[in-house]
Amino acid sequence: MTQRTNLKALSDTEIVRLFEQLCVEQYDAMEGDENARANRLVRRIWTLEAELKSRPGDQRRVLLKLFGHPNMQVRLSAAWANLAVDYVAARRELQDIADSKWYPQAADAGITLENLDSGFYRPT
Repeated sequence: MTQRTNLKALSDTEIVRLFEQLCVEQYDAMEGDENARANRLVRRIWTLEAELKSRPGDQRRVLLKLFGHPNMQVRLSAAWANLAVDYVAARRELQDIADSKWYPQAADAGITLENLDSGFYRPT
C-alpha cells in the first residue's frame, strides 16, 4: 500500500489481503525491535480498518476470516477490529490469544479483555 493507494477502489478481499500482509510486517518489526516501523504499520492497518468501517453495513466483519490465523498479530488486529461488529466472536478470539501465552500478543489480548470488563474500553 503506497501513500497514494486509493482504498475506495480496492475490493473487500484486497483490503483483507493487505491487512493480513501489514499485520505480518508489523509482527516482524516488533520481533526485530523496529518500533518506529511497527508504529507506521499500525497506522496503515488502522486506515484499512477505517475504510472497511466506512463501507455500507460496516464491512469490518470481513476480517473475521483472519481469526485463527497462524500469525498472532494478524489474529489480534482482526479481533480488535471486530469488537464493535461481532463482539462475541471477537471476545472469544481475544480470549484464545490470551490463553495461548504467545507474548506480547497474549498480554495485549488480556489487557483488552480487562478493559472491556471494567468498562474502561467501549468498542466503536
